[in-house]
Amino acid sequence: MKCAVFSCKGLGDGLLALVLANNLKIRGDEVTTFHPFLQGLQSWFPDLSIQPFPPLEALNDFDHFFIIYEKSPWMQAILEFCMNRYKERTTVLNPIATANRDYLYWEVGKFDGNKPFVHNLTQFSKDILQIRDAVMDNGITLPANIFSRKYPKRVILHPTSSRPGKNWHETKFLQLARDLEKGRYEPVFVLTREEKMAWPIMRFSAPEFDSLTEIAAFVAESGGMIGNDSGIGHLASCLGLPTVTICRSKMTANFWRPAFAPNALVTPPAWLPNLKGLRLRDKYWKDAITVPRVLSAYLNLLNHKLD
Repeated sequence: MKCAVFSCKGLGDGLLALVLANNLKIRGDEVTTFHPFLQGLQSWFPDLSIQPFPPLEALNDFDHFFIIYEKSPWMQAILEFCMNRYKERTTVLNPIATANRDYLYWEVGKFDGNKPFVHNLTQFSKDILQIRDAVMDNGITLPANIFSRKYPKRVILHPTSSRPGKNWHETKFLQLARDLEKGRYEPVFVLTREEKMAWPIMRFSAPEFDSLTEIAAFVAESGGMIGNDSGIGHLASCLGLPTVTICRSKMTANFWRPAFAPNALVTPPAWLPNLKGLRLRDKYWKDAITVPRVLSAYLNLLNHKLD
């Protein structure tokens, strides 16, 4: 069949959606994945087609539509078009961590919130789509001039994300960078130009990148990654890097963790509750996660990978 996969708008969302696209390709389908900017990495996905959001009239050429649900205006327009015209050819997947029949379209994928979304998509491909050879792989392929983990001591630090509420303290990221240096690692901050203007990187390295391919190449040749819940974590993970994710919610983290490669989560301790009316975890999770815990998680992950 000729299939269209519609991804949510984030970098991590796109990299995850490509797992579904890659498995459809394995089944023998002709697949196009639609994402707002991931076509900047098209050369890293030689066997898959990645396109920007299409005009609605272009959708008439497809035999089946896979929509990963979100409430953005563009996705709602795609959803309305497909459900009104081609309902029997449309599969809508709602990526939520809680098994709840009250959520729209949960019944289609029945995702398990205790497993990472990349595992869920692979299982969906096996169980629902009946792709026996389904893989937990989005088809990313290193260009010939890029060498995986060429600089094993270089550690990517990504201290930002889509929302400030998801970000660990800036001062703690800086202390983490200092502690990594003491261990003879090379911490490097990955930030956009706009983020660098507002972020106190001080004396630490924070190179500028002109394209998504430059970021991917830099990440691919690094030794590991530590950061907030963000797309860079998924990029590092699908490139094979051990990845530590700092997150305020264990349930959310379990579902959205970068899990293509060895990974670890650091979340607030269980004794910090989120009781109704108090929301202590939401208020104090950044304080409750210490620098030694994060550093230990990274070093333990490296040791495990070397065993």
